[in-house]
Amino acid sequence: MLKEIVITEQPACARVPKDFPITLCCRAQGPPSLHYQWLQLSESYKGTPTHFCTTEKAPYEEIPGANKPDLHIVAKQTHLYICRVNDEHHKTLYSRWAKVKVLKDVPRGLVPPGWEGDPIIVTQPASAEVMSQCPVQFQCHALGIPAPQYQWYHNGLPTKKSRLIQIKAVKPGDCGSYLCCVSNVRGERWSAPVDLTIGQDIILQALPTVKRPKETYFAVGKVALLIGNNGYLNHPNLLAPMVDVSELSVLLRKIGFCVVSLVDLTREEMLRAVNQFLDLLDKGVYGLFYYAGHGYERSGRNYMVPVDAPQPYRPENCISVQKILQQMQDRKTALNVVLLDTCRKWYNSDCALSKVTPQKPLGNTVYGYATSENAEAYEVQDGDFSSGIFMTYLKKHIMDDKKVTHMLEAVLEDIGDDPLVKGKQVMEIRHTLKESRSLTDKVCPSRNMRLNSMEWEQHRNLPRQKVKFSCGVEAELRFQPVFSNLIHAFAKLTYTPAHLKDMRVHLYNPDMAEHSLTNCTKLDRDDSILAFGSDGEKADSMLRLSGLQKLQNDVIIKIDLHYTNLTSGMHAQDTLDHRIPTTWVARFCNKDTAFMNNDHELGTTNGCCLPRTQCSPTTNCSDNKLGANHPGNASGMPISVQSKSSSEPEENDERHFS
Repeated sequence: MLKEIVITEQPACARVPKDFPITLCCRAQGPPSLHYQWLQLSESYKGTPTHFCTTEKAPYEEIPGANKPDLHIVAKQTHLYICRVNDEHHKTLYSRWAKVKVLKDVPRGLVPPGWEGDPIIVTQPASAEVMSQCPVQFQCHALGIPAPQYQWYHNGLPTKKSRLIQIKAVKPGDCGSYLCCVSNVRGERWSAPVDLTIGQDIILQALPTVKRPKETYFAVGKVALLIGNNGYLNHPNLLAPMVDVSELSVLLRKIGFCVVSLVDLTREEMLRAVNQFLDLLDKGVYGLFYYAGHGYERSGRNYMVPVDAPQPYRPENCISVQKILQQMQDRKTALNVVLLDTCRKWYNSDCALSKVTPQKPLGNTVYGYATSENAEAYEVQDGDFSSGIFMTYLKKHIMDDKKVTHMLEAVLEDIGDDPLVKGKQVMEIRHTLKESRSLTDKVCPSRNMRLNSMEWEQHRNLPRQKVKFSCGVEAELRFQPVFSNLIHAFAKLTYTPAHLKDMRVHLYNPDMAEHSLTNCTKLDRDDSILAFGSDGEKADSMLRLSGLQKLQNDVIIKIDLHYTNLTSGMHAQDTLDHRIPTTWVARFCNKDTAFMNNDHELGTTNGCCLPRTQCSPTTNCSDNKLGANHPGNASGMPISVQSKSSSEPEENDERHFS
């Protein structure tokens, strides 16, 4: 039993609206028969309550009937409260002061019913433009139980920890973006970002010694959805989208993007993927959408062609890019980038135009077209390697620390100088970007954001597994994510008994679309890029698992081991079944963001440059020489029936983007 009084729970300060009911708590341990008495600072006192709480001359008064550990009050006005704890021997100990600040004029409806004390910002900071050396201040006020803490950020870097920032004399280094993070134990809220600028631009331009500060921008998070359609059921197959998506994924992850990459999607799967991408966007986030595959343009509308589009196709069989951008803008993102690596040949001139709402004047949108209007986008095939012309140069510049539009201008210039497509393909850039935002801008996330690139990458990593055959041979299985709907499984022998030789291991799965290799040292260049990725480890067998979104049961990988027993001279085989739980695969697939499989090998055509769409949707382009060695889609995917709708066909998309 304690001889001295010890307060184990101190009352917490709070900031609440008027007439809000609140409970202050004080808990203590010590000798038996502890007595509590709550006190309130006298309204006549004008000083600061610090250490006088232990003296008899303290300007506070007892609250009648407040002799319990919990004090229930209805906040009418701001008061300071303290709890006195004493035992039967008249030993006394005081708690800390707790200030209940009452904020008046809180807008009606701002505090939701059943509010439990998570921060609610009442006063947002406002942007300011001032003369050099003039004073300025930003303030942010919030409700919260306990009273929230404040952390200001200037150009993404933490600065003052108070409700108010005061700058007595503004200098160029003070300019930029400010925002405030308000937090307590119940949650966190971010204020709207505001800008501080110095006026009188003409005066500054006349002073050569005065350097304008470079504005620094940051993102709350970065999200990218990359779709590459290679294998078409009713149209010529393409060669490069798979590799292009793979290479772009690697580069975007290096600059902090959370990437969802998908290959060979049907129309329904593309709509579902876009919806999940939109769910990840939020205020202050950078959103990037990239598509490589067949496509066309009609009166300023761009359409992406899914792998199950019929022959011929109509707008209702395709996906409207403009409607995706509209939904991206509705998320109040800080930056929207749409990169279309597809042809823009005019088609479907007889179809009714879809009703697309004009873009909102938010000044945050960038379009990067791989080619100009009514022109084709080309692929380069050099032996075993395939790449789109657009991606060939985009990957050279996408990590440049410069404004997005300036980065794309460098890509445009390189494409214009390429002799293979000179006079055939010219990139086009459209934008409303008013700020110098770059894809390389730093990420300054809030604690309650769902997006964190490091955690996102850890989420994609699958643990290695060790297996042991009955003959004593040991092997290691490892799994490499290639796309969000395709995994490579590798087997490598790690231990072999001395009495066994001529060992060969083979992975296969009879129930899934797959591509299996028993010797991973003999891959062509494209397969090598996809198979080894960043780790570069060699393996004795590889299995490509695709169609992950179709899984209803656990995945069973069969591992065959062939060997010769030196003791008996007999050839033998040993087989193991390795189970991959569906929950494990679902974790990798980012909660159903994996769609459609890709189980074919990349075809090859030497030394030519091919268009990414057919010249006519009813006949194959004469330049598209894929050859019989390109099997296309071998998964047996059913063909969608052509829609019967012909009036306002694009409205069919509207209900999907919700």
